[in-house]
Amino acid sequence: MLVAGALTSAQSTNPLAPDPFVGQVTHSLRDSFAGDTSANGRFVVIESNGDIATEKIPTFDSNGVRNTNARNNEDGNREIFLYDYAQRRIFQITNTKSVLQPSPSVSPSPSPSPSPSPSVSPSPSPSPTASPTPTPVDASVEAIAISNNRPMISLEPALVSGQRTYTLVFSSNAPAPGSFDGTDPNAPGASTLATDGNQELWTYQFTVTDTANLTSGAELPLTDLTSGTFKQITNTTASRVPSPGGAFIAPFVADDNRDASISDDGNTIAFVSTRNLVASGNTDGNPEIFLVNPNTLSFTQVTNTADVFNSSGYHPQFNENPCLSGLLLAFVSNANLASSNDDDGKGNGNAEIYVVNHSGTTLTGPIRQVTKTKDDPNNGATTNIFSFGRRLSRDGRFLALESLATDLKANGANALFYGSFVYDVVGDSFAQLGPRPTEAPGDFLRFPTFTDYDISLSPGTVVFTSQLNLKTDGTILAGGDTTGLNPQKAVQIFSAPMNPSVAATGPFTRLTSIPTAPIFVSTRALPSNSHKRIVLTLSATELGGGNADGSEEVFYQLSPGGTDSAGSLTLFTGASGISVVMPSPTASPSVSPSPSPSPTPTGSPTPYVAPGLAAGELALAQSSVSLAPSAAANNNGSESGRAPALPIELNGVSVEILGAACGLYAVSPTQINFVIPIGLATSAAGTSFPIVINNNGSVIRGLLVIVAAQPDIVTSTNGPDGRAKVCNITNPATPSNVCLGEPFDVTSDNGTGTKVATVLRMSLTGVRGTSASAATVTIGTSAIIAGAARSLDQPGSDQLDFTLPSTVDTGDLPIVVTVGSNSSRTTITSPPHITINKPSPINDPDFFVRQHYLDFLNREPDPIGLAFWSGQIAACGNDSQCTQAKRVDVSAAFFLSIEFQQTGYLVYRTYKAAYGDMPGAPVPLRLNEFLPDSQKIGQGVIVNQTGWEQVLENNKQAFMLEFVQRNRFMNAFAGVASPTAFVDKLYTNAGASPSSAPNHAAAINAFGSGTTPDDVTARAHALRLVAEDPLLAQQEFNKAFVLMQYFGYLRRNPNDPPELTLDYQGYNFWLNKLNSFGGNYVNAEMVKAFLVSSEYRQRFGQ
Repeated sequence: MLVAGALTSAQSTNPLAPDPFVGQVTHSLRDSFAGDTSANGRFVVIESNGDIATEKIPTFDSNGVRNTNARNNEDGNREIFLYDYAQRRIFQITNTKSVLQPSPSVSPSPSPSPSPSPSVSPSPSPSPTASPTPTPVDASVEAIAISNNRPMISLEPALVSGQRTYTLVFSSNAPAPGSFDGTDPNAPGASTLATDGNQELWTYQFTVTDTANLTSGAELPLTDLTSGTFKQITNTTASRVPSPGGAFIAPFVADDNRDASISDDGNTIAFVSTRNLVASGNTDGNPEIFLVNPNTLSFTQVTNTADVFNSSGYHPQFNENPCLSGLLLAFVSNANLASSNDDDGKGNGNAEIYVVNHSGTTLTGPIRQVTKTKDDPNNGATTNIFSFGRRLSRDGRFLALESLATDLKANGANALFYGSFVYDVVGDSFAQLGPRPTEAPGDFLRFPTFTDYDISLSPGTVVFTSQLNLKTDGTILAGGDTTGLNPQKAVQIFSAPMNPSVAATGPFTRLTSIPTAPIFVSTRALPSNSHKRIVLTLSATELGGGNADGSEEVFYQLSPGGTDSAGSLTLFTGASGISVVMPSPTASPSVSPSPSPSPTPTGSPTPYVAPGLAAGELALAQSSVSLAPSAAANNNGSESGRAPALPIELNGVSVEILGAACGLYAVSPTQINFVIPIGLATSAAGTSFPIVINNNGSVIRGLLVIVAAQPDIVTSTNGPDGRAKVCNITNPATPSNVCLGEPFDVTSDNGTGTKVATVLRMSLTGVRGTSASAATVTIGTSAIIAGAARSLDQPGSDQLDFTLPSTVDTGDLPIVVTVGSNSSRTTITSPPHITINKPSPINDPDFFVRQHYLDFLNREPDPIGLAFWSGQIAACGNDSQCTQAKRVDVSAAFFLSIEFQQTGYLVYRTYKAAYGDMPGAPVPLRLNEFLPDSQKIGQGVIVNQTGWEQVLENNKQAFMLEFVQRNRFMNAFAGVASPTAFVDKLYTNAGASPSSAPNHAAAINAFGSGTTPDDVTARAHALRLVAEDPLLAQQEFNKAFVLMQYFGYLRRNPNDPPELTLDYQGYNFWLNKLNSFGGNYVNAEMVKAFLVSSEYRQRFGQ
């Protein structure tokens, strides 16, 4: 069967109708049905076999572990739910499971649907926003079907200390509707269900702080509405024991107590029962009307009838659909309750409407017959329809019904089609509500009901369902006639004023803008105290909220009304502020932004103008007039699982496109941040959709084209330029709340130690529902097809994943997303940028090793050494963990090598012995001292080449002799009296105890028999012996190791910029860490940290 597609422009917005703002409440692949709403429009009671609650605990957690406190409807049972519009949350009130037979069938079929509506449910198809699909219990394996049915809510209980206690009434055959698991044979009450498993009446009460103003959209703290109190009202024996389901047989449960209606304050309930609730009052088990005080459980039997057996046969009597309002009770019955329903003279009548006054639980007057009609014996059609629900006005004066009768008081002839009527209880008179259909197939059931109550609870409006193309005066026009209110002849909700009285000639107003459905569907209105808040149930219909599968869903409609403003409207994409085309006619034919604040800076290049906005896209609206009385924001915009996900009212402001309400992030006098409804279809070529903003009654209008996609990248500026929000997700183990940002390398570790092509994730809006293959990401001039596309729970938030090719452009580059012919900000309109690093030469093993020869040994590598050390790294292949470890080891090997220990490290120790540490520093020399001296001592030295030892020896002798003749050294040791004093001073400078030094005596003996330390050759020899003393070499090893990280890798002193503190804090940190790990550079991660530091890598253009 064909089901509804996305909402299209086929249903035009009629200028005679108020603007509807419709939000979809439920999302499920199964059916949901609204039963009632509170007077203020805050609460809606729903029965559903979908898993629709926003506040639920799944059976299993994300790790597959069973939750011991699971609460959900994954089994697809028929449950009662409570929707709180103020919290935008759906709470599952009942939580039950059916009793199963021992041997379940393997052929699944859906469990019973909720209470029937006039519409036909289409075959389910996937919906992108639906809640998880329940796995329904196969009806053929149900031994006892457990269900919860037909909920209603007390409209307006008393306000006590700022709180109201609401009462839900419903029927259930669960022993404990709040929690009953029929699959557990030991569940409390399970053992008695087989003999007494009929439907009983229950109430559920909850207390909440009253919310006076729903238009504010204010974020409320979570109030758990599942923590209320259940109370069993009836406790009767079953008229028939339950029977199990079979292959072609539905399970049976006696619906003995049903169709409950509840008073405004929740203190009186009217219902139908076949059980004997009052002593000997219903011994024949006929369906009778009862009243009960749920607080005292005091019952009153209203009707007392019996089936008729006479010469014309068996005539069952029934009393159904009680409706309470004020101190009046109305119901329908075919019994002769007021001596006026004896159509055949033998006690047999048709279904007539009756009323009776009561005081809560006591009747205060006789039962009065409202209608006096006859069924047509030729077709057997029921003449009068008094549908279950609220058909009485709250003051009890008016009653709404449908009838075939042409005169509802005369037992006269019937018409071919039903008409709607309003009965004045006080005046005992009928007024026809609208015209009857004049041709087949007639009209839907109209379910007339009242709204727009004044302070005395007198209604000002009656609303009803119809698919006729009515004019405001009630004339019925042919389909397609655009002078009518409903040229498409789709099911709509209409209204008519009650004052001075309703009439067949109206005037009528269409309240809804429902598109034509592909199958026969209807609905009924559940208005609050005002027609401005109405709840609907619709199947096979997309109203913009995301109902692609066509399931029966619950919708919440606002009709704020107002006066059109002359203000002009301009639109922008919501992430970077791209101007959006506003088709004519508008207040201004220009597509350029109005003089109001605009994200596009003055003096910018010719702007790229987006041809439209996409379903699910984040957008901005600005106007030449005020858009809101003051600023207000939704603080929980990122929270998923709300219904709707964002408020559709904020500070009295609402936005709709083709009747579909937009979710609001923020409103202010100058700007509105909103999200395009996800269910809107792409505009047909040359067409556009109306967009309406209602600011507390001031209406601003415009036109908008809905496109398949309009990419818009999230930026750091929320406007032109800026940095694109892009994260490296190559390693799947990266936490979802961590963004590894730019700059990006072309390859990255995938978490297994293997370098692979880098995978990036971009945040954007305007591509919801777009396949990855349809999106192209261009970085510089490199075009990349996206690898994955996803839409987040956060409204207006999408993501694209793409993989960097090895040939990608590098540098600080513009990034643009294109889908079809539409793109994000182009290169001429200041697009955002990202930085892709050039493949760094330091990543190449040969370059890396050669650089170490230059930085630590001050020479070009010899071929053998280069091949050996680069081979150590290259042997790892693509194993990044191995590569990283080998790079650390190879790098450290240069410091540890004989060549460096005998050259660079010897220079360090020479300065340490000669001068000690520099004043105020923990090191003995600076880089500009170290480099030339280490180059001198290492000149021509290549370890393992022939003669290298002699070259090194010659260099050492020459260096030491030259060093002791420097002015600084001679000044430092001027006046030293003896060789012993000279040597002791060297050790003291070095921080070593002379008496413990192995080379102490040899250094003194370098002076021979001389008594003064003036001989420069002897001085040089003594200095070398101290510098090469094993005690000093061991003592200074870690200190020199840390200092060489700065000299070798960073080519600077430890206290030079860009060191933040310009002191030795960094040096001291690494020295302390190296010491704490006993000199283990791997565990201390010292060498690794310097190698991967941005300062080191920036030396090589990265």
